[in-house]
Amino acid sequence: MKLASVLAMVVLALGLPSRAANAQELVLAINEGVTYQDGGPAGERYRPLIQMLSKELKQNIRLMTVDKYSAFEKGLADGKYDLVFIHPAQVGLQAVKRDGYVGLATAKGYTDYRARVMVAKNSPLKTLQDLRGKKIGVPAVESITTTMFTAALRELGFPHPEDAYTATRYQDAVPFMVENGFVDAGVTGSGKVAQAWATKGGRILAETKPIPIKQFLASGKMSDADREKVRTLLLGLSETEAGKATLAKIGMTGFVPWNTAVMNEAAARLGI
Repeated sequence: MKLASVLAMVVLALGLPSRAANAQELVLAINEGVTYQDGGPAGERYRPLIQMLSKELKQNIRLMTVDKYSAFEKGLADGKYDLVFIHPAQVGLQAVKRDGYVGLATAKGYTDYRARVMVAKNSPLKTLQDLRGKKIGVPAVESITTTMFTAALRELGFPHPEDAYTATRYQDAVPFMVENGFVDAGVTGSGKVAQAWATKGGRILAETKPIPIKQFLASGKMSDADREKVRTLLLGLSETEAGKATLAKIGMTGFVPWNTAVMNEAAARLGI
């Protein structure tokens, strides 16, 4: 008996997944940002969504959490992921422009994401131009918040904006640096952090132009029909009780259609 036949019999006897079965598994890769605290184990939070997607596509879906942006970029470039839900817009937009991914939807409530610059109430700084030569506190340098802020400074002719940065891990740590005089200004993309700063008497010096973040993408290798199934499912989640419960598990309220014109403008602004 040929070796291949023997191996096939062993696979069947032991109930092991065959290569054909594995080929039917899709990968949903997620990244929820580097500057926010997470809401618990991703496997538990995304289980309802994965179950819905699996039922719709009639294929098993495996969740993969990719924390490092550089690793995510490489995985996208190598075409390792079938579906993608990604917080940092610069990584997602690059995947659409360069790696053959197709934008399906954007999370509701995140289509108007802005980087805001916080200064003390009595700060002499009045405009972004006044930040030349000043120390600036930012979230992680690779975050979408800092990326947007850097792009804004470059538009104003700042040659090397990053040289002025003092980075911290989380968005809500930036105000501490400003309050204690470690930096002259601080940057946040969190509306809650900015509002809390203003409520305490701080001042918002400026904000960047908005960019949609938290994008849901699909591989260009998927069929048009399957991509449309995913798009339709996502856009309809907020219309049913089961869908709302699924969204609540991942901290979302719904999805809106991908806007190609807006996304192309955002990519150009970020230099993608």
